[in-house]
Amino acid sequence: MLDEYAHILGEQGDALADAMIDAFSDTASLQVDTLESFTGAEKEKPCLGTHFAVGYFNARISNENVQRTEKIRKAFNSPFRPFVLSTTSIGQEGLDFQFHCRKVMCWNLPSNPIDLEQREGCINRYKCLAVHQNIAHKYSSEKTWDAMFEKAAQTEKGDLPNLVPYWCLTDGEAAPVKIKRIVPMYQLSQDHLRYNRLIKILSLYQLTLGSQDKRS
Repeated sequence: MLDEYAHILGEQGDALADAMIDAFSDTASLQVDTLESFTGAEKEKPCLGTHFAVGYFNARISNENVQRTEKIRKAFNSPFRPFVLSTTSIGQEGLDFQFHCRKVMCWNLPSNPIDLEQREGCINRYKCLAVHQNIAHKYSSEKTWDAMFEKAAQTEKGDLPNLVPYWCLTDGEAAPVKIKRIVPMYQLSQDHLRYNRLIKILSLYQLTLGSQDKRS
């Protein structure tokens, strides 16, 4: 696990140690009422960590909020907690969450298919988790992650663009791991019709850009 994370960070020496330490940073906590706090004792309330799942949002724009959200992003992009990220539209555009996440649950479907593409684009990026797992599945005989990707580049790329193998693999059998899109479908909901429309338009959009969908 740690060797994979070190490969993802791409740092050396002290810079690698500092980057790993950032992944252990506290991301969120809640103050807990105790007997002392109810009796009016002047004592700081203890904090209960909420590390398994955290919210990624900004109620107010401030330097403190920016630092907090950046800590959450770094921690979520590590193999350590938090493991679940619940976000508003602030986490939809221009942010990397791909290194240890390959599932996106859409609680509400957007009206614009580009918004759906942007949501999934946060985890469908360079050396994303799905790519890492597929590379390990096929080239695990190599001793290091650098060697695995070098072997994959020699074997898979050929005359194909540089997207292979760092963004996707062309052979479906060699890429059993997919990015997953989870959409809750409620009975009598309009989401059934909306989802079919979104997927149809999204397919045309991806075809126009020449992108290869590796989601399921």
